Amino acid sequence: MKRPRLSVVLPCYNEAANLPLLLRRYKAVAPKGLAFELVLVDNGSTDDSAAVLKKELAKPAYAFARSVRVIKNRGYGFGIFSGLKAAQGEVLAFSHADMQCDPASVFQAYDAYRQAGGGSILVKGKRQGRERSQQWVTNAMSVLASVVLGRKMTDINAQPKLFPAELMERLGRAPYGFEFDVYVMQRALSAGYRLITVPVVFGARAHGQSKWAATFFSRWRTMLRVALYLFKLRFSFERHDG
Repeated sequence: MKRPRLSVVLPCYNEAANLPLLLRRYKAVAPKGLAFELVLVDNGSTDDSAAVLKKELAKPAYAFARSVRVIKNRGYGFGIFSGLKAAQGEVLAFSHADMQCDPASVFQAYDAYRQAGGGSILVKGKRQGRERSQQWVTNAMSVLASVVLGRKMTDINAQPKLFPAELMERLGRAPYGFEFDVYVMQRALSAGYRLITVPVVFGARAHGQSKWAATFFSRWRTMLRVALYLFKLRFSFERHDG
């Protein structure tokens, strides 16, 4: 089988209701002629995700998609990294499976990558049209990341993120949680990658509830964990560089 030009990895934790919508949307917006694969990571789901994936992926219309099973959920980042390691594309991307990030944005990121000439480039989304309270939190985390890591960082958890497969060689000790996004950015930028952003409309979930921001306390607990990780990331890089 010819190697896909693009692999799109989606971590799916208890997203059974969203999976049929997701597959239909990817089929509808995928550019004609693009050799791509969709890697759906069943990230230790406890709902009907496995059964839904088996049923949907048996349909010939979804021959572009396949699944990877993580037996026990060990975190958002672990799920993404598991999918990235299984991906076969020359260019890799990861995004959300909850339909908040339109699948079309992944292909927009790929177009931006291609138009920029490819190579050592990281493309990431920049969320538009969000509530003021959400944007304030995003801005605060961006400022903190920029100060701690010593380089400009904006909307660090925005999706999608897209980069050449060669970057995987630099992701050997990736974190298992929501710190994964900023880790990928830091590794790429430290390797001299150019950063390109594309605007992304961040919508409402089609079904279900956020796994990390279901309550006020869960949201702030996750943010605190990411904030503390920034310092760990900074000092681990300094030891490595020294």
